Amino acid sequence: MSEKREQLAGLARELAAEFATRAAQHDRENSFPVENIEKLKETGYTALLIPEKHGGLGADLEDYVLCQEQLAQGCGATAIAINMHLFGLGSMVERATGRPEEALFFETIGRGKQIMGGGISEPETGGEWGSFATKARRDGEFYVLNGRKTFTSLSPVIDLFMVMATLEGSTPPAAATFVIPRGTPGLELVETWDAMGMRATASHDMVIKDVRVPAVAMSESRPVGPIDSQGISLFAWFSLSVAAVYTGIAIAALRFTREFTGRYKPLTLPRPIKYLPGIQFAVAEAEALIAQSRALYQSVAREYLSNRDAFQGEAGLARLVTAKYVGTNNALRAVDQCMEAVGAHGFLKKFPMERYYRDVRAGVNHPLSNARARELLGKASLGISLTETPRW
Repeated sequence: MSEKREQLAGLARELAAEFATRAAQHDRENSFPVENIEKLKETGYTALLIPEKHGGLGADLEDYVLCQEQLAQGCGATAIAINMHLFGLGSMVERATGRPEEALFFETIGRGKQIMGGGISEPETGGEWGSFATKARRDGEFYVLNGRKTFTSLSPVIDLFMVMATLEGSTPPAAATFVIPRGTPGLELVETWDAMGMRATASHDMVIKDVRVPAVAMSESRPVGPIDSQGISLFAWFSLSVAAVYTGIAIAALRFTREFTGRYKPLTLPRPIKYLPGIQFAVAEAEALIAQSRALYQSVAREYLSNRDAFQGEAGLARLVTAKYVGTNNALRAVDQCMEAVGAHGFLKKFPMERYYRDVRAGVNHPLSNARARELLGKASLGISLTETPRW
């Protein structure tokens, strides 16, 4: 590991250790850890992927997944929430062309410590990224947006909302991303988030009603249809980091399991329960699942950095989604094994295992969800395009 990568991972470990001290309270209260975000800003972690010349830490994709894996071990909710700020930045930096407006935006995030948040998922479309129910209508030098977004993680602290919308009247059909500052009239956050897990993400709904923005606020557009290089880039930074976050939660669960089973000794046993074969087998399974995931998403990150041209079209997307699919499902199974080893004590709020158990279950629902991922991976393997009709 390079000196820079070790420094970045060390920063993530320090932050995780601090965030772990208040993770249970925020989970129990369903409250947002504003203090964690302030610490992320203070240390430069919110600009982890911004080039150093713009005030960032200059991390690459492999640095990123390793840092997020570390951060999630302290507070999974904070890690996945800030992930929704960071992954888009990573893709933007990767695709930057040197335009002055790009440099200004990177300075805003790097030295200005602004938080970027998403407007992607919708009640009508779920995590189907591409065509959106939210619409943008051209009106002279402005666009008028209407729609509703869900899962707006980080909502209490977002400064710039990146809202994806379908462009009305565009031929061929196209979608675009709009940068909308907090406080813009017609943009309203509705506090709907009260979930089983990842409770401290404040992933509330966002209502967009006749939001009027200048045409220059449209940062990028793309045709609705087959996956392109922009979509591949977004999925690279999203899929691999999501896999790392949920693997980090599994690592934390395994660490607790080792500690608990090493000290817990029922009266009926001469030694702690870690000496029982069933405990050893469960821990072995968890260890193996975590090792598989880490090896996969780290290797895919390295491959992507060394040869992005190898990740093209649906086949390239399938390689990225495979890492997310394996990582999130392995994490869920690993935590299940840890829960089995800890036993009924894992249900108690005084221990973190029950929080790990609930939080890790969110992973399989991020795009691409299990069902959509299986469709993509199966069709890619069989040489069937996602656009082929009839679908089934």
